[in-house]
Amino acid sequence: MRRAIPLMCLLLLLGCDEESPADAGPSGNDAGGGGADAGGVDAGGVDAGGADAGGADAGSADAGPSGGDAGPVMDAAAGDAGSGDAGPFDAGMPIGTNQLDLLLMVDNSNSMTEEQMSLVAELPRLVRVLSSGDFDEDGSLTGPDDFTPFDLNVGVVTADMGTGGFTVPTCIRSDFGDDGILRTQGRTDIAGCMAVYPSFMSFRPGAGADPAAFATDVACVATVGTGGCGFEQQLEATLKALSPAAATTWTAVGYVPPLFFRATSGHADRANAGFVRDGSVLTIVPLTDENDCSASDADLYNPSSATYGSTDLNLRCFVHGDAALHPIARYVDGLLQLRTTPGRLVFAPIVGIPVDLAPTGGASPDYVALIDPDPALRDDRMEERVDPAMTTRLVPSCDVVGRGLAFPPIRIVQVAQQLEMRGAAVTVQSICQDSFRDAVTEIVRRTAGAAP
Repeated sequence: MRRAIPLMCLLLLLGCDEESPADAGPSGNDAGGGGADAGGVDAGGVDAGGADAGGADAGSADAGPSGGDAGPVMDAAAGDAGSGDAGPFDAGMPIGTNQLDLLLMVDNSNSMTEEQMSLVAELPRLVRVLSSGDFDEDGSLTGPDDFTPFDLNVGVVTADMGTGGFTVPTCIRSDFGDDGILRTQGRTDIAGCMAVYPSFMSFRPGAGADPAAFATDVACVATVGTGGCGFEQQLEATLKALSPAAATTWTAVGYVPPLFFRATSGHADRANAGFVRDGSVLTIVPLTDENDCSASDADLYNPSSATYGSTDLNLRCFVHGDAALHPIARYVDGLLQLRTTPGRLVFAPIVGIPVDLAPTGGASPDYVALIDPDPALRDDRMEERVDPAMTTRLVPSCDVVGRGLAFPPIRIVQVAQQLEMRGAAVTVQSICQDSFRDAVTEIVRRTAGAAP
């Protein structure tokens, strides 16, 4: 990591809940049913408006091909959003900072209450360390891992990309879902949150801004609730959020714009314009307890499909993945071409790997244990197989009392492996624990190491 320049140390703190395993989804978790969220705790059904208290941004509902009206697409620094005591979102960028664009892809299916709370609990520390450069939080910037502070853009998307127009329980907006549009909806059922925020929020260190208040504002948007579609398309949502419809000054030479459902384009130069900047470190943090189910054949989601209909909805992504899901290369190539150099890309999923397989101290993930095709080498807990005790789901990769289940995130780890092989900074962390402190430490470490 780069040695930091002197900068004022910043302080703070924030806070957390229980779920029961849902009964359907791509890994057998939640595609078929489940409750919505009210006040950050799973508490029953979806409201008449078609979204839960923390559900999709009303501005992006039925967004259509171009994403429609996603609410204000502006830098939070413009001064017309934020919590009452947050101060200016943009206080100017001091000399000696690096730029970081941080995307949180938060699964909003019905099994994600506690996991969202764990993320929210670590946001104050994440913002504090990134914006101060004080990695070990010892009050000085002389440590070997301290780094030049970042000025931050932070945005949030969900894993809900609809179901190809087919009617599926829990998938309220079947065409496009939340469509990879940065969320602007705040949680008014949570004290201190506003109803609407900018499409992304910015924090400029060293100019009197309060990192604790900023983290609270991010939490108001990142607590996305649990009313989303049980067919999670984590990789597709991320790619659509960050991909421009045409080459820009910050895309790689030879950029090829990906196309999405119904031949639509990405949102990075449209609804999400301004979030990704020239020369920034781009850090992507998917938070999910399921494997990715980004389908190239939308008929996979059709309950009455002539091709896939004999397979339970909960198992379709597993049984028909090779035939119906987008290839991993789509996301490896698509994410790498968002930076002019791969070293400025950080991919740091917090997913359903066993806690003891999560790397620490800057180590690379143990891909042999996580995804080796040879079952004799791969950890047994990472094997995708139908659960004999409940044949409508897979065997969980972890089952934590008080938090529920998670399932092997094979496709997401495969993307991580290939990104790392091609020069991106990567860590893969575990969602199967109460505290994400260690996960955040590794995310910060990788992000700091990706700075110039």
